[in-house]
Amino acid sequence: MRNGKEQKSSAALPTQIQNLWLKKILNLLPPIISNNFFDFLKYGIIGVVGTLLQTGTLFLVVEKWDGDPLLGSTIGFILSLLFSYAANSRWTFKESERSSMVLIKYTIVSCAGLILNLLILYLFDRVLGWWYGYGQITSIIIIPIHNFILNKIWAFKAQPAQKVD
Repeated sequence: MRNGKEQKSSAALPTQIQNLWLKKILNLLPPIISNNFFDFLKYGIIGVVGTLLQTGTLFLVVEKWDGDPLLGSTIGFILSLLFSYAANSRWTFKESERSSMVLIKYTIVSCAGLILNLLILYLFDRVLGWWYGYGQITSIIIIPIHNFILNKIWAFKAQPAQKVD
């Protein structure tokens, strides 16, 4: 029969192992992400919803309305961008102001992410001659990190409080 101390220490072991793994994973990430990990998770959740919105719009325009895929993707990108801005400004970066300037900066970051995605796809497909899917998988890892960092330090940068004399 175990005493209370032995049971307590053996029950704490899985928690210690979990914490060790979490610390190792966080150490792999840039400090701006590891120090803001829960904001990064929120950003990721919103990104998944935004991706579903863009893809759903694309399929709706093409399959239901017999529209052009480029038009559907463009409409989807705009809807996703507006949704993601609204959701991130209220949930992920809620300490920052909401303004047309922040929306413009957010749009610039999103477009930079789109261009980076296209460059990665071009590199994998046209330069290296590899399957484009490898490029997209790479983009799925790199682009959210890139966009989160730029949004955190630039687009949604919390403005210091103004001193009133």
